This record gives sequence, structure tokens and C-alpha cells, in this order.
Amino acid sequence: MKKLILTLAFIVSPALAQTPPKPPDMYDLKVPFLLHCVKSFERMIEILHDDFGEAPIAMSHMSPTSTMVIFTNKDRTQSTIVITKKTATEEEACMAWSGTSDGMSFSLNPNPEFPSAPVSKFKT
Repeated sequence: MKKLILTLAFIVSPALAQTPPKPPDMYDLKVPFLLHCVKSFERMIEILHDDFGEAPIAMSHMSPTSTMVIFTNKDRTQSTIVITKKTATEEEACMAWSGTSDGMSFSLNPNPEFPSAPVSKFKT
């Protein structure tokens, strides 16, 4: 369990995992938070579906064993971020964040403007 919590901390905040160069006005902030976990992603889907009316709408594979999934309800008035971790012998899925809004809890940017090539301005 300690390994999962540490892994989740690095997944949720990749900046802390690699300590990339950053602007001088950006700072690190460690905050304690509670995770709500179950022993399978399938069970987490069941809970969010049956108890909260949410379905998965976006997924990001953070590593070969870790995934971040965003859930929302039909009205987009609530959403949940779930982090999963799977090894050869076990699997856990944890709610990392959940919240409600007035219908904008999840919105996709239909036309993101990506830079042509990111250039780091900060020294390591």
C-alpha cells in the first residue's frame, strides 16, 4: 500500500517525480490528502456508475502500470479522477479527486493550440 501511495503521488504530480526545470516563481507544495481505494478498476467503475451515476470519459496511460481516468455524470455536474496501479500480483484503483459544479465539471478544449516545439527556458 505504501508503494501505491508513493506511486500515486508521483503520478498525480509528475513534476515532483523528475524535478524538471521550472520558472523561479513556481514552487513545490506538499499536501496530505486522503485516497479512496478498492482492489480493482472494475470495482471502481461499478461504484462510480451505480452510486454516483458517472462513466469514464478520458484516459491517460501514465506508465506501463499506471493509468489516470476521468469520470463524469451525464449532466457534467460532477467528476472524479481515478488513478490505477496494476502489478503482476495485484491491482488498485483510487479516487484522487472528486467534485461538483454547475454543469462544467468536465469540458474538453475542442481546439487546443499546441506550441510547435517546447523550448525550456530554465536551467536544471
